[in-house]
Formats: sequence, C-alpha cells, structure tokens
Amino acid sequence: MAASNHTNVQAQSKEGHQLNLQHTSTDSPILPAENLRQLQEIDPVLVGWVIHQTELEASHRRKQESRINIFILVEKLSGVAAGLIAAVFGLAMSGYLVMQNHDFAGISLGGVGLATIVSILVARHKNTNRGNNGNGTSDSSEKKKVPSKK
Repeated sequence: MAASNHTNVQAQSKEGHQLNLQHTSTDSPILPAENLRQLQEIDPVLVGWVIHQTELEASHRRKQESRINIFILVEKLSGVAAGLIAAVFGLAMSGYLVMQNHDFAGISLGGVGLATIVSILVARHKNTNRGNNGNGTSDSSEKKKVPSKK
C-alpha cells in the first residue's frame, strides 16, 4: 500500500476571515481511489484521462531510468578502459626504458605505475562497499554496534 500524507492548515484573522489549506501527497503512481471517485462525479472522462496520463508518465520514467542505467554502465566501462590503456602504456614504457639500459628510470616508472594502479583499485573497492549493500542503497537491516559504557 502506498504511503500517504495529508496536511490540513486553518487560519483565522481577527476580522473573522478564514483560510483553509489542504494538501495530500502520496507515493502511489496513481491518485487514491477516493480522489478518482470525486473526479468520476465531476466528469467521467477525467478518470480515464488521469489513468492514461499516469501510464504515459510511468512509461516515460521507465525509459529514462533505463537510459540512465546505460549511461552509467558506459561511464564505468570507459573509465576502466582508460585506466587499462594508461596502465599498459606505463608498463610498456617501463619495459622499453629497461631495455634501453635506463634501469632506474624503467623500474621507477614501473613501480610507481603498479603502485598507482593497485591503490586506485583498492580505493575503488573500499568506496564501492562503504555504506551500502552493493547497489548504492543503505541496508537498514545492518545494525551498527555501539560500544557499551562500563
């Protein structure tokens, strides 16, 4: 069942003027049944129109979400590909320098390149698993231990 929040605010001035404000918000994809009944009483065509517009909006939202997920995947894969290209180039340059009798420069470049790659992969792994359950959302079932006072 969808969560609903109803707010009703009333104000009255000293002269006797009244102001009433009612607001209902819901996380349902369609209006509550009571509101649809009220629309049916006003104009039966409106209920069909509201349902049709809700279907259109839901379809559009699903297309956008799918498109966004594809863009996120492309972004992540292009980052991995760029990192791979940079790593291979760095290691190739390191090997080339060693073969040209520049041992210290080649070893330094190779060591720094490998250390950078490893640190980036470790930091990425830590950031991916920090504060979520692997899909970007917090898992409320995980309980954090609070140290007890003794």
